[in-house]
Amino acid sequence: MTDDPFLLIVTTGAERSTHRFSQDQVSIGRSRDCDLSLQDRLVSRQHCRLERRDGGFVLVDTGAQNPARLRGLRVGEEPITYGEVFVVGDCEIQLVSGGGERPSLDETALVDAAQNAKDLEAFIRVAKVLNEESDLSKLLTAIVDAAIELSGAERGFLLLGDGEDSTVEVARNFAQEEVHTPEFKISRTIAQRVHASGVPELTTNAQEDDRFSGLASVTDLRLRSVLCIPLRIRGEVDGVLYVDNRLQNQVFKEREKALLISLADHAGVAVHNARTMRELRSKQGELQAAVDRVAQLNAALRGQVEDQLAEIADMRDRLDTAMSPGEFRYDYSQIVGRSRRMREVFRLLDKFIGAEDPVLILGESGTGKELIARAIHRLGDRSDGPFVSENCAALPESLLESELFGYEKGAFTGADKARDGLFVAASGGVLFLDEVGEMHVDLQKKLLRVLQEGEVRPLGSQRTIKVDVRLVTATNRNLEQMAQDGEFRSDLYYRLAVLPVMLPPLRERRDDIPFLVDRFLEEAAAEHEGVKPRISSDALDAIMQYRWPGNVRELQNEIRRASILADGVILREHLSETVRQPRAIDATDDVVPAERGTTLPDLVRDLEIREIRRALHQAGGNKSRTAEMLGVSRFALQRKLEKFEIESDGTTDDDVDADTSEDQTA
Repeated sequence: MTDDPFLLIVTTGAERSTHRFSQDQVSIGRSRDCDLSLQDRLVSRQHCRLERRDGGFVLVDTGAQNPARLRGLRVGEEPITYGEVFVVGDCEIQLVSGGGERPSLDETALVDAAQNAKDLEAFIRVAKVLNEESDLSKLLTAIVDAAIELSGAERGFLLLGDGEDSTVEVARNFAQEEVHTPEFKISRTIAQRVHASGVPELTTNAQEDDRFSGLASVTDLRLRSVLCIPLRIRGEVDGVLYVDNRLQNQVFKEREKALLISLADHAGVAVHNARTMRELRSKQGELQAAVDRVAQLNAALRGQVEDQLAEIADMRDRLDTAMSPGEFRYDYSQIVGRSRRMREVFRLLDKFIGAEDPVLILGESGTGKELIARAIHRLGDRSDGPFVSENCAALPESLLESELFGYEKGAFTGADKARDGLFVAASGGVLFLDEVGEMHVDLQKKLLRVLQEGEVRPLGSQRTIKVDVRLVTATNRNLEQMAQDGEFRSDLYYRLAVLPVMLPPLRERRDDIPFLVDRFLEEAAAEHEGVKPRISSDALDAIMQYRWPGNVRELQNEIRRASILADGVILREHLSETVRQPRAIDATDDVVPAERGTTLPDLVRDLEIREIRRALHQAGGNKSRTAEMLGVSRFALQRKLEKFEIESDGTTDDDVDADTSEDQTA
């Protein structure tokens, strides 16, 4: 394993710092014990770590509530290369090669002073908390938590009052949990002695310290490391700050002693101020109201700043992900699509738009198939001609036939005058037939004849009419499979599918969701002639995590509904319950594999087979497309197909007999 140095460049707002490392693991978190300590409230104490593996680096999550993000995705365990940036809380961290040079004198000085810098940074943060906290109960708790943090203690206690009559006001452990019956957990003798003398006492091992020999409390409690500091308020000792560690020796040294002495001095002033504030609050109601008003204004100001920062970040994201000028032959700005999958669609349209052959648009409901059809018309040579659209599933067979081909007067009951069909109406332009997979077989035959001969015969007429139409069809069904099963004419399928376009579902183009949301918010503002609503980051996170089975149409309806409910800002509670609530966990998730009568390898095998089948089905059997959807190479996919004996249509050898019998039954 190489030990070449590397750099982590941390950017937080306008601040930037560089840290050099050469070890194989670098811990990252809010704890001062981490190799890279980040003082950010959004960062967990042990957030993640960077490891060297096989000549590279891997970013590993260590159980943070909000995992680190790499390439826009939450990290579990992900390879990372030089130059890449990952996000921890509000900090952006870039991994940079150290180049193998020896550290400069300045860098050496920084390394030597690292602990002092951490101590100073932690103390400044603690001092800020003590200065800002005016509630006495919360302040005392903050003092104890700060003492534990600064000293690395297991437990901390704060006693106030005269030596013998002092009471334990706060008792906490390193996990910020309350210590029950604290009066029996400390050495009262040590606390009273420090209170009386005003001199701090430190022992690295109380069991072997002659000063504490004979103290029953030290023996009974099995105390090891103990540090007790007097707490002076207005020059008088009014309590003690007591920290200990029952398991380890030499936890506290002169460094921790000096830190807690400084903390106690600062805490004494803060406690005095808090007491004074409590007295003033009980007498001055008007002053309290004024303080509350100031707090409200500060909160409003913070909100405005956050809003502006959100807008700036949104604008930056747009600039970063906007399509490069001239990337495509045609202008697709009316279609929201910046993701890789949509760029593939645009590249395909670049080749299809200039042709005259029929286009078949495939994709799930709500993916925007008509939007693509309109783009083919708008950007093609037939843009001056009409665009005519019809949904084949919305009309019965007889009515759809008359709509498509027209009819003569008296052709059927109610035909009181002749009428041209949609083919004639679209002549010189584009005819878009949606849900073509729902068309009856008899009508499919007539449609095929129109495509072959370029002319239509109205119902009840012996004459034919020449038409010049570019046909664009769409369906959410697998026409190829339907043709194989005899549910759709194969000769018509091959006529329609000359130029196929597969639209990805929204769950496969999540990068487009923020831009779609922004477009729908703009439309909502224009429709209601109001100010464009904004969306909170919490609400956007929920939207990004939802699978959107109804695709873009479902997202559009969700945003329209939320913008009506919201008062300028869409919050998480404005979203529908299905979107904002995580998917329910199946009860069997609490059952281990052995209790299900299976093993972990079998579960993994079943999961791989299921996901490969699903991807093969969605990709229409295309292995390259399937490999992309699964995030593996085509070679790796082929090996798994051979391993699990899966055919390109998603079946396995075990399924052949069952599938055959089912087909025969159907």
